[in-house]
Amino acid sequence: MSSPSDAGLQAERTGLAWSRTSLGVGANAVLLAVREVTHERSVPSLVLAAAAAVLAVAVALYGRARTRRISRSPLPSPLAADRAVPLLGGAVALLALLTGAVLTLR
Repeated sequence: MSSPSDAGLQAERTGLAWSRTSLGVGANAVLLAVREVTHERSVPSLVLAAAAAVLAVAVALYGRARTRRISRSPLPSPLAADRAVPLLGGAVALLALLTGAVLTLR
């Protein structure tokens, strides 16, 4: 339970978490692209970098919308995001697995 001094910070923490996730995915995209452009060009890595960039934008946009939604009063019902969070979380996990696979198959 939040204390009165903590009121309203849930939306801020949510926004920060989505921002961190988006920055991490975006950094993955940039590092893959830079590595492939400066070394030998690999179509799977460049496609994965482009997909990561699209995912980073999707995470950032959803995070902004989610932060706005939970900062309203009264809180929306239901509060939990039943579809988008597992979908985006699964996409980020899949990106991590594919990045590892692409980088170790060399």
